[in-house]
Amino acid sequence: MKILLINGSPHASGATKRALCECESELIRLGAECVWYEVGPMPRAACVACGVCSRGKGCVFTDISELASLISAQDGIIIGTPTYYGGAVGTLTSLLSRVCRSSPEALFCKTVGAIAVGRRGGVHGAVRDVLRHFEFTSSIIVSASYPAIAYGANEKSIEYDAEGLQNMRSLAKMIFHATTAKDIAKSSGLALPMLEKKIKTNIGS
Repeated sequence: MKILLINGSPHASGATKRALCECESELIRLGAECVWYEVGPMPRAACVACGVCSRGKGCVFTDISELASLISAQDGIIIGTPTYYGGAVGTLTSLLSRVCRSSPEALFCKTVGAIAVGRRGGVHGAVRDVLRHFEFTSSIIVSASYPAIAYGANEKSIEYDAEGLQNMRSLAKMIFHATTAKDIAKSSGLALPMLEKKIKTNIGS
């Protein structure tokens, strides 16, 4: 089993990376392999509704090619975000909106979880900012025993949030077991669901 860990922070090391490392340690303990993707500090374009991807040509911005390929090759995903101004970091949500729009087939029935780290308020909203993208891709959204949030301004202060780090391990366990259950069902002959052709209703037009 391979799980993709996406560090949405512009910082390669910090509180968000530390929280994801807690997930990684638990996943490795359970027997999974982890692959990393760093969003990094560079600006990321948002979806501009150009329609190119709807014609089967992929996203017009090619910076998501690597991420889309990684998502396709892994069995599950955990996405981590810092909390900026009460929500998820914009570079991450810009990437997710384009990946989910241009490569939904890569996310079909994929197990997905999200974590958020913040100094104070907004962490719950940051988790929702990330997960809402996967309500459009028929993904399997996985939760923990408590929202997967942790508090800390940096990689040192997050160590004081024992419950927050436990939340990370809890989500990792649930991702592992949900992904395992999906694989067992598939090997037992249970086919993935067949989706109907999408009906689009434009209200008032």
